[in-house]
Amino acid sequence: MVTNQPQHCPGHLKREGLMDEALHAILASVDLHVVLQRTAQLMRRFFGLTRLTIHRWTPDAPDHAEVLLVDDPRVAVPEVGTRVALDASACGPAIRERRMHVVENLDPDRPRYREERPLALDGYGALVSIPLVFEGQVLGTLDVAHAHGHGLLDCCLHSAQRIAGLVAIALHNSLMVEEVRRLNRLLEGENARLKDRIRDQAATTRYVAESPRMREIVAQVRQAAPSSATVLIRGETGTGKEGLARLVHEFSPRFGGPFVTVNLGAIPEGLIESERFGHEKGAFTGATRRKPGRFEQADGGTLFLDEVGDAPMPVQVKLLRALQDRQIQPVGGTGAVRLDVRVVAATNRPLEDLVAAGTFRSDLFYRLNIFPVHVPPLRERPEDIRPLVALFLDHHASAMNRRPPTVPEATWVALESHPWPGNVRELENLIERALILHPGPELLLPELPGGPAAPMPRHPTALAAPHTPPDAWDAEARRILVRALDACEGRIHGPRGAATLLGLRPTTLQGKLKRYGVARPRRSL
Repeated sequence: MVTNQPQHCPGHLKREGLMDEALHAILASVDLHVVLQRTAQLMRRFFGLTRLTIHRWTPDAPDHAEVLLVDDPRVAVPEVGTRVALDASACGPAIRERRMHVVENLDPDRPRYREERPLALDGYGALVSIPLVFEGQVLGTLDVAHAHGHGLLDCCLHSAQRIAGLVAIALHNSLMVEEVRRLNRLLEGENARLKDRIRDQAATTRYVAESPRMREIVAQVRQAAPSSATVLIRGETGTGKEGLARLVHEFSPRFGGPFVTVNLGAIPEGLIESERFGHEKGAFTGATRRKPGRFEQADGGTLFLDEVGDAPMPVQVKLLRALQDRQIQPVGGTGAVRLDVRVVAATNRPLEDLVAAGTFRSDLFYRLNIFPVHVPPLRERPEDIRPLVALFLDHHASAMNRRPPTVPEATWVALESHPWPGNVRELENLIERALILHPGPELLLPELPGGPAAPMPRHPTALAAPHTPPDAWDAEARRILVRALDACEGRIHGPRGAATLLGLRPTTLQGKLKRYGVARPRRSL
């Protein structure tokens, strides 16, 4: 028994009022559930008991349609998401013929379509399936089940057809929004994968690890990086401890956050607490505003504590609390600041000896020594020298806007025979000096200990030995610049200028003249 009797349509004015409301209600949202709910509310308010169904159809599955949404005020609808055969549903003729299909006087005993019997048993008397067409493309159907089995054409059919046009637009908009969201999800996933790949490639490229020992160390770092455990990197000065710390950061989930470095041995003792933990306004003379410390700056990322063995005892106490409680107290502050920071520490000092001497806290040492990594000196991994030299040549030559020079085999032998007391840093400094002083096509190291003397190049340039004092380096560079300017009669620019002779850019040569205090000679008239 149908309890909600349909209202009689008062004519044109009522239909126009319906369409005015439908225009604003349906097209104001791209959420299909909202669209269907608003459409159903309008239809019921104007025409009585009404059940609405939206079918989705695509040419990829021409013989079936998907029940996308159903709105029925009286019964639960479990069929959302099911696929129906067009031959067995009233939406079939509507889709295939692209015109409205009306089924009046629904008969539960002799059903013509799959939905006819359940609709009749639920108290509905008529059904119309209206194709949803947008820009000539059939997107599906809007099926309207009405309480009365006859008189449907007179009551609401025309209005339902006009509303279906609005629903078609809403369906198209919703599908486009969903497609954009799907593509965004795909792009976000691909972007994340590309970032991971670029991060891995960049980190591997920046940190040379060709020797078996260094490969093992990098493998350990990659194993520890995903955790939040504190890493303690130990090794001689210049072995590349900061580069390894960056590798920990870049292989960790925090790679998108900040990487903050602080050298505990380079900050005056009076300022080290403020630099590390920050200070409040008025904490001391000159503190005119609140300043966040390095711990706060590294929130959500990684904090690299270099030369941790040089930290004064008061700072060691605060470091221990920060590591234990994950919170700090700024200088002059009264409350603690909770932080999310991953700590990587480094030192070239024997911390065990410092603990025994009482200058380094044992509890702090054990807090830092959760995952220790020891970087061997360069003399113990000669396999890394060639890739390191290639990396430094490419980097510094690019900065000088020139091609990297080739390295003769005799020079390679000399480089690999040198003990490198300054480790990787000494090697990089030597390569940079060589590129500055010798602009030729080959890298020449005439006085490198352990290597043969290379012939003097055609241009008046030469390299001093790595152990040459700085003053001797400056004198040699000044002599080269003076000879080049004399040979070119003070000319810098042009094919016959000193810049071309030395293989430098004119602006670079001018900077070197200023740096070494070399005056251009007056050109003869």
